[in-house]
Amino acid sequence: MIEDREMSTNAEAILEELRCAFPAQRPMAFDPLVGSTQGDEPVQVARAFENKTDWTLLRDDWLEAIPCALHFLSNEALCFYIPAFMAADVRGQLNMADPIFALTHGFAYGSDTPTRGRKSKTWGESARERWAPLTNAQARAIVQYLEWSAAQNRPHADNITAALAAYWYARAV
Repeated sequence: MIEDREMSTNAEAILEELRCAFPAQRPMAFDPLVGSTQGDEPVQVARAFENKTDWTLLRDDWLEAIPCALHFLSNEALCFYIPAFMAADVRGQLNMADPIFALTHGFAYGSDTPTRGRKSKTWGESARERWAPLTNAQARAIVQYLEWSAAQNRPHADNITAALAAYWYARAV
């Protein structure tokens, strides 16, 4: 019983941290909104997010309906919308969309492996570039979310621990 109350408190603290650290509204349209134009999925993501200017107004079920967004949003757009996905995950509303993968990919394993199509850049370099625009406060909110996620014994717990050690802890300072 106490554990449930602590977990609820921790979840509420994460949600509050996200609201405080990430501006609710984007200052202007993202150019580009998606990082790829090949195939139908990036076009669908661009259409879905085109007029979404406030991440706090995105419904959990709407985010869950477009889980591929985390793979196709441009770096700038991903940095803006990631708190919506993290908040939905904290509330237990995501099954398909996976913000943990988005936040750990490139930092956990294979960070020195060249990315496909851009042989001069590794997955680790690409991941650091992706999250570079975040403020320290935003990185701290992500650390809090990732620590909470790891404590939930999620399937990605090893990746979370590796990503925290390889990037997020130092980034949040």
